[in-house]
Amino acid sequence: MKENHYVACTILVKDENGRYVFLVRKQDEGFAFLATTVKPKQTGLASVIDRLKQVCKLDIEKLELNELTNAIVDDNRIPLFVFIYENDDLDRPDDLLTENTDLSWVHSENVITTLEQWKISGVPQFLLI
Repeated sequence: MKENHYVACTILVKDENGRYVFLVRKQDEGFAFLATTVKPKQTGLASVIDRLKQVCKLDIEKLELNELTNAIVDDNRIPLFVFIYENDDLDRPDDLLTENTDLSWVHSENVITTLEQWKISGVPQFLLI
């Protein structure tokens, strides 16, 4: 496996109004999906889930893989895992985030610029949700 092989992910969660929001990382010029390196002796999926456990307070059993697609960032192909998290006990998406984080939740119309920077292969079905 290539050294520093990256994988990325996002989670879709319903906000207080019942609209899905995406988990993204704030950057100077917009947003990016959460990314991590693939750990030795782990799959890309396992590495992403480990990273999510570090930055989110999730009941991991309620996390459902909705889609796996590829993104191209700076000429690097990066698998992008898209999860849906449904938990009736969740009041607000922000309740899932740990303190002092650069992560936030945004609606799909705000993710468009991220998608332009992260060239997504094919038609991402998660945008149709």
